[in-house]
Parts: sequence; structure tokens; C-alpha cells
Amino acid sequence: MKTPRITNRQARAAVDLAFDQDIWMTNKEEEMAAEAAEIDALIDEVDRELAAEARTAGRRILRPFADVERARRAQRRAVRDALSLVEANVVLARIHRFDQGEAA
Repeated sequence: MKTPRITNRQARAAVDLAFDQDIWMTNKEEEMAAEAAEIDALIDEVDRELAAEARTAGRRILRPFADVERARRAQRRAVRDALSLVEANVVLARIHRFDQGEAA
């Protein structure tokens, strides 16, 4: 089986094309343009996501609690959270007093 041979002239032409400054600069400019387009697309996507989140947040803020059951649940949650904080502070105060009594 014969392998194809590359002549000196063909090799020199390929190397000259690979190292030609005009071709290299053109390739570099194409790469930079593609990268800039990708960055612009990512920025546009982020802008769309932020706008969608802002619209959703705006709708949530503008919509009052019209449902009585939801309002009651929200109130119960708030009271429960407040009571759990008070209970946690009482437990911490008892532990702190116990530690001071043992140290004395």
C-alpha cells in the first residue's frame, strides 16, 4: 500500500497559509466576533430573565390577600414564628443562668 507523499512545495504552501498574518488576523477577528455575539446573547437572556422576575414580583406585590383562608394561614404562621423565637430565647436564658450557677 502506498502512502501519499507531500512534496516540499505543498508543505511550504500549507505552512505559508497557516502562518500568513492576513489569514491569521481574519480568523482571530471571526473568533472575537463570535465570542462577542455569544456574550451579547447571554446578556440578552439575563435581561429577559430579570424582566420576567420583576413582572412576577410586581404581580405578587399588587395582588392583595383576597382569600380569607390565606390571610388566616399567614397570620398563624407569623404568630407561630414569633412564639418559636420567644421559646428559643427562654431556653437560651435558662441555659445561660444554669451555666452561671455552676460556675459560681
